[in-house]
Amino acid sequence: MSNLELIKSIRTRTNLSYKDISKAIAALDSTDENQIIDYLRQQGILKSQARNDRETSEGGIFCYVHEGRMGVMVEIKCETDFVARGDIFKAFGQDLALHIAASSPKFVSETEVDEDFIAKEVEIARERLKNEGKPEAMMDKILAGVRNKIVKDVSLLSQSFIKNPDQTITQLMSEVSQQCGEKIEITRFVVYNLNS
Repeated sequence: MSNLELIKSIRTRTNLSYKDISKAIAALDSTDENQIIDYLRQQGILKSQARNDRETSEGGIFCYVHEGRMGVMVEIKCETDFVARGDIFKAFGQDLALHIAASSPKFVSETEVDEDFIAKEVEIARERLKNEGKPEAMMDKILAGVRNKIVKDVSLLSQSFIKNPDQTITQLMSEVSQQCGEKIEITRFVVYNLNS
């Protein structure tokens, strides 16, 4: 397995940045995935992963209204009322509501993306490619890439954060989780548009 493949594999399992994973590989001079992940945990970089099985029964609902024409409500959960009332959690909630208003995600995560929605979008892309004269032999390969891009674009957790495009919402949430010392999860959101 090449270094790049190793980094991609660890990134898939942990949602950490390429930079953090590369540093761990260099520090250990190892290609053992589990050893690298254990090292990341020991360094505190992967603390949030250890919190994944904890229950989130507290949290808050955050809102953003844009010029009275569009509104967003997002529910974010955490483990304790103490964290829910803290400035870091509240700032995250406000940033997230603003991000949703600006980026128009349709689903929280990639696993929630509706297959009918994707099928319709892929069919539209297929017609567009036909009209552009793309060869039929290349169509399926192109559409597989289009499908993956659509899924990422409409999933909140996969989107790049508007205030820091180098960071995904998942990475931001992990950072907030580390700062708060608790599991944080985005459970749902709704967007209201005037006259729609």
